[in-house]
Amino acid sequence: MTRITGLCLIVFCLLAPSASAASLGKATLGKCDPAAGEAVFQGRQTALRDARMQMRFTLEVAQGRKWRRVAADGFDQWISVPSGYARYTYEKTVQGLLPGSDYRAVVRFRWRSGGRTVRSERSTSPVCRVPDTRPDLVVRKVAADGAGYVAKVVNRGRSAAGPFDVAFLVGGVPVGTARVVTLAPRASIEVFLPGPPCAEGEALEAVADPGSEVDESNEENDSARARC
Repeated sequence: MTRITGLCLIVFCLLAPSASAASLGKATLGKCDPAAGEAVFQGRQTALRDARMQMRFTLEVAQGRKWRRVAADGFDQWISVPSGYARYTYEKTVQGLLPGSDYRAVVRFRWRSGGRTVRSERSTSPVCRVPDTRPDLVVRKVAADGAGYVAKVVNRGRSAAGPFDVAFLVGGVPVGTARVVTLAPRASIEVFLPGPPCAEGEALEAVADPGSEVDESNEENDSARARC
């Protein structure tokens, strides 16, 4: 997170209503701008008569199937609502969200009177998804050709990749590289390197972008192996 700020927006300023069995606190997603890496989370709270309203935001990021808390400036602390408001909305603007991540806010609400909490609620906002727009080079297959070696490379990412090399290894020994000028998103290319035939059963490997010239969303799927 590069910068996180909190802004408040007053919705109504009326006499406080009486207690209700319905939910009085709600977390919402006011804005999600993946291109800018920015989200605005809101906490909306309705008053109880003679009780002080407070809310606390916690920022979370998805990690696999679980959510974990993200330490962020201005979060995880109680915000006291000024007296006299029947309904109050407080906004938290989060900037610097990382590509390829899902974010949400968990907002805890409480109402305090006479030094004690008379009511508490918890609400979770909708998710702000920030897709990873970088290219992702994947070597689908590698094989020996009569006049050399060929590898099929796919760009699974959302933007073009290039330029980059494709390196070929036979028996773990580098035998040369072939240059790719560019590869469009969701496109594939067959890369050929001339060379002598390899022995039957010998290990053959192709590695895309061995020099890490391309900033990829996934650097762990750039190679493929086969037998001659």
